[in-house]
Amino acid sequence: MALFARRSLQHLLDELEGALSIEARLKLAHELNRKDASALGFEWELALLYALSRVGKVEYEASANGTSKPDIAFASKAEPSIRFVGDVTTISDAGLHEQNPVERLSLGLLRLKSKYGLAGSLDLRVPGITDGPHYRNQKTRLKLPKAIALDRFLEDRLRPEFQRIAKEKIPAAKMVVKEQEIEFTVIYDESRRFGSSGYPSYTAAQSLTKNPVHTALKAKTDQLKKSGAKGPLGIFLCDGGCSLLSKTSRHVTQFNVEDVIGDFFRQNSSIAFVAVLTFPPTRANPFVGIVKDLKITCRVHPNARAATPIASKALEELLSKGLAALPPPVATPNDALYWIERLGKHEGQTIGDIFQGGGVMSQSVTMSARKFQQLLAGRVTAQELFAEYGRPGEVIDNPFDRALNRGLTVDFVGLRKVPHCDDDLVEIRFSGPDPAISKLKVESPSGADQT
Repeated sequence: MALFARRSLQHLLDELEGALSIEARLKLAHELNRKDASALGFEWELALLYALSRVGKVEYEASANGTSKPDIAFASKAEPSIRFVGDVTTISDAGLHEQNPVERLSLGLLRLKSKYGLAGSLDLRVPGITDGPHYRNQKTRLKLPKAIALDRFLEDRLRPEFQRIAKEKIPAAKMVVKEQEIEFTVIYDESRRFGSSGYPSYTAAQSLTKNPVHTALKAKTDQLKKSGAKGPLGIFLCDGGCSLLSKTSRHVTQFNVEDVIGDFFRQNSSIAFVAVLTFPPTRANPFVGIVKDLKITCRVHPNARAATPIASKALEELLSKGLAALPPPVATPNDALYWIERLGKHEGQTIGDIFQGGGVMSQSVTMSARKFQQLLAGRVTAQELFAEYGRPGEVIDNPFDRALNRGLTVDFVGLRKVPHCDDDLVEIRFSGPDPAISKLKVESPSGADQT
């Protein structure tokens, strides 16, 4: 699925029987089955409902006699009881990416390079414009065509340049685009292997109000007010690929999530707390490369001006205890969105590694059970299957063909279950040489084989 394996999501839905109504669980299942980015938000809702059900009584979209229904009504098991009514929202940078389609531009340039068979690398440089009344209330946008017009722009302005480079066999070229509101430079270099890109950060918050977190907080506050709910009100901000949500460091010209929530509290006394659920930031390690911590962190921000306050420390402890009961995530929010877009409907991730072992006279292969089943079903060829395991330009031998060439036959087939995963591992061991597919032989008194 996305954050969690589909098997894990099914487990959560099953475990919530008795805690939630059948109608609530049917709605969640329906939304989770959609092949749409919105499914990520419903994963967060399901995870929160399950976590809260471990430490108290939870209701989903229960009417509070208003014009809207809040997502969650909660009362803890422990005494003194902690009660609140809250809404859940999943925040992403999707809107900012749509306004600044630099990733789409990069992919479009790579497609043109591939189309005309050009080796080497591309270097993309895009300047930005920062607008706003003063340096503490600004927003940066890149000088690029609108997303809806980008494909046509590439076809009209860049394709002829790539075609000329290929036709004239030009080893290096610089393409400069400079129009009203549009400006960027693309450098092609046949001698360089790796490309690069550079542009100002358009996701950094340079305003306390012009950012996805403030927009979400304001929208959810309006909904909670319309619900008619009484008692402490709270908002759960869940990470859907929002860089601001996990940003805790401060910069003289940029704000972090605590700054935005603090400013929001200064203007709103109706909200008692904001809980931020996110993943630790991805970091680079010089020895192992990119490190992604697949764990959910929770931070409760109390509103000192709240008309109806809540014991925030006790609430944070309850949330942490409930979240600890969740199955382990299988992807970060950004990776989850990637998989939602690319996987088939109702499909979770397969295991992407293949393990081979053994010597000359025996060998084994351990691989995705689902991919093995797809091979037997004829959905992929053996060549397509083993090409998936190789790096670009790398060829991986078909281990089954290699075993046959050595006269080895299947000696054992076993299945290994993998917890909290949407795939299992199938292990196939070979032994031989087997006379069924190899030379007959006679062993001499000295122990040497005679054929």
